[in-house]
Amino acid sequence: MEAVLEYDIAEVQETREKPVRKPPTNIEEYLAIPEGAPYFQFINGEAVYFPTQTLHHQSIILDVLIPMNAFVSANNLGKVLLSPLDLYLNDRELYMPDLMFASNERLHILTEKNVQGAPDLVVEVLSPSTGYYDLSHKKMIYEREGVREYWLVYPDELRIEVLQNTDNGFIVLNQARKHGVVRSAVLEGFSLDITEIFE
Repeated sequence: MEAVLEYDIAEVQETREKPVRKPPTNIEEYLAIPEGAPYFQFINGEAVYFPTQTLHHQSIILDVLIPMNAFVSANNLGKVLLSPLDLYLNDRELYMPDLMFASNERLHILTEKNVQGAPDLVVEVLSPSTGYYDLSHKKMIYEREGVREYWLVYPDELRIEVLQNTDNGFIVLNQARKHGVVRSAVLEGFSLDITEIFE
């Protein structure tokens, strides 16, 4: 039996023939764009283009995702979400974190198209195109908007740093470089041996 196509081929061809669109001028305009590349994040109200991930970057994300998702699923804790997926925090800040975790108590922030509100945990793998923002403005916004835990992965340093949001802002909960284990407070009982991430 022949498979039924969900999408009309003419629509696909029409989409492919459209010229490359200009960067959106605001978040509302961006959210109205059909899904797919090119991808933008809004940082302090400014559209910033982000290129697709490198093979190494994606490999690291998967090495964190697979055990984290297995732990969350086994313990029925919520949902682990993978980029590309928009995280809408306010009218000036819309990001695309590498990984997010939303607890069962926070599942109401998940919509069909994006995440609207602070997830419990965010993971960012630093790269030349994103590292500056991940360590500065985005970190400040994650802290202010209530992300409870922020994992920073430094591929060049073979290091993972886990930050916990407290009354005094983000503090280093634990970190490891080249070898050792990092642990989560949000996902109590979950840990990662970083030698398995940076093989």
